[in-house]
Amino acid sequence: MKTETYIRIEQICTHYGVETSFLHQLKEFEIVNIEESENIEVIKDSELPKLEKMVRLHQELEINPQGLQAIDHLLKKVVDLQEEVMTLRRKLDLFEM
Repeated sequence: MKTETYIRIEQICTHYGVETSFLHQLKEFEIVNIEESENIEVIKDSELPKLEKMVRLHQELEINPQGLQAIDHLLKKVVDLQEEVMTLRRKLDLFEM
Protein backbone atom coordinates (compact mmCIF):
# COMPACT_ATOMS: atom_id res chain seq x y z
CA MET A 1 0.00 0.00 0.00
CA LYS A 2 1.41 3.35 -1.04
CA THR A 3 1.40 6.10 1.55
CA GLU A 4 0.73 9.63 0.40
CA THR A 5 3.22 12.39 1.02
CA TYR A 6 1.90 15.86 1.64
CA ILE A 7 3.57 19.20 1.01
CA ARG A 8 2.70 22.42 2.79
CA ILE A 9 1.25 25.04 0.49
CA GLU A 10 3.65 27.62 1.97
CA GLN A 11 6.57 25.55 0.66
CA ILE A 12 4.91 25.25 -2.74
CA CYS A 13 4.29 29.00 -2.91
CA THR A 14 7.90 29.74 -2.00
CA HIS A 15 9.28 27.22 -4.49
CA TYR A 16 7.13 28.34 -7.44
CA GLY A 17 6.91 32.01 -6.54
CA VAL A 18 3.12 32.16 -6.35
CA GLU A 19 0.73 33.55 -3.76
CA THR A 20 -1.37 31.31 -1.55
CA SER A 21 -4.42 33.08 -2.99
CA PHE A 22 -3.51 31.63 -6.42
CA LEU A 23 -3.53 28.10 -4.98
CA HIS A 24 -6.85 28.81 -3.28
CA GLN A 25 -8.25 29.93 -6.64
CA LEU A 26 -7.06 26.67 -8.19
CA LYS A 27 -8.88 24.84 -5.41
CA GLU A 28 -11.98 26.97 -5.96
CA PHE A 29 -11.99 26.00 -9.65
CA GLU A 30 -11.42 22.32 -8.68
CA ILE A 31 -8.04 22.13 -10.39
CA VAL A 32 -6.13 21.00 -7.28
CA ASN A 33 -7.20 19.65 -3.90
CA ILE A 34 -5.94 21.44 -0.83
CA GLU A 35 -6.40 19.43 2.33
CA GLU A 36 -5.98 20.44 5.93
CA SER A 37 -3.82 18.45 8.31
CA GLU A 38 -3.45 19.69 11.87
CA ASN A 39 -4.56 23.20 10.81
CA ILE A 40 -1.91 23.25 8.06
CA GLU A 41 -2.93 23.41 4.41
CA VAL A 42 -1.25 20.72 2.32
CA ILE A 43 -1.33 19.23 -1.17
CA LYS A 44 -0.62 15.60 -2.04
CA ASP A 45 2.68 15.14 -3.83
CA SER A 46 0.84 13.16 -6.52
CA GLU A 47 -0.81 16.44 -7.58
CA LEU A 48 2.51 18.24 -8.12
CA PRO A 49 2.88 17.49 -11.86
CA LYS A 50 -0.57 18.94 -12.55
CA LEU A 51 0.10 21.89 -10.26
CA GLU A 52 3.46 22.58 -11.94
CA LYS A 53 1.77 22.56 -15.35
CA MET A 54 -0.88 25.03 -14.20
CA VAL A 55 1.69 27.32 -12.55
CA ARG A 56 3.77 27.37 -15.76
CA LEU A 57 0.73 28.19 -17.88
CA HIS A 58 -0.23 30.94 -15.46
CA GLN A 59 3.24 32.47 -15.21
CA GLU A 60 4.51 32.07 -18.77
CA LEU A 61 1.29 32.67 -20.69
CA GLU A 62 -0.55 34.75 -18.09
CA ILE A 63 -3.58 32.48 -18.17
CA ASN A 64 -6.08 33.25 -15.42
CA PRO A 65 -7.64 30.58 -13.18
CA GLN A 66 -10.80 30.45 -15.33
CA GLY A 67 -8.65 29.69 -18.37
CA LEU A 68 -6.71 27.10 -16.39
CA GLN A 69 -9.99 25.44 -15.48
CA ALA A 70 -10.93 25.22 -19.17
CA ILE A 71 -7.50 23.82 -20.05
CA ASP A 72 -7.74 21.27 -17.23
CA HIS A 73 -11.16 20.17 -18.48
CA LEU A 74 -9.88 19.79 -22.05
CA LEU A 75 -6.81 17.82 -20.91
CA LYS A 76 -9.07 15.42 -18.99
CA LYS A 77 -11.21 15.04 -22.12
CA VAL A 78 -8.13 14.21 -24.21
CA VAL A 79 -7.07 11.52 -21.72
CA ASP A 80 -10.58 10.04 -21.73
CA LEU A 81 -10.65 9.98 -25.53
CA GLN A 82 -7.21 8.36 -25.69
CA GLU A 83 -8.40 5.64 -23.32
CA GLU A 84 -11.51 5.13 -25.43
CA VAL A 85 -9.41 4.81 -28.60
CA MET A 86 -7.19 2.20 -26.93
CA THR A 87 -10.25 0.22 -25.80
CA LEU A 88 -11.75 0.32 -29.28
CA ARG A 89 -8.44 -0.75 -30.84
CA ARG A 90 -8.29 -3.76 -28.53
CA LYS A 91 -11.83 -4.72 -29.50
CA LEU A 92 -11.03 -4.26 -33.18
CA ASP A 93 -7.94 -6.46 -32.83
CA LEU A 94 -10.15 -9.24 -31.47
CA PHE A 95 -12.37 -9.10 -34.55
CA GLU A 96 -9.43 -9.03 -36.98
CA MET A 97 -8.01 -12.32 -35.73
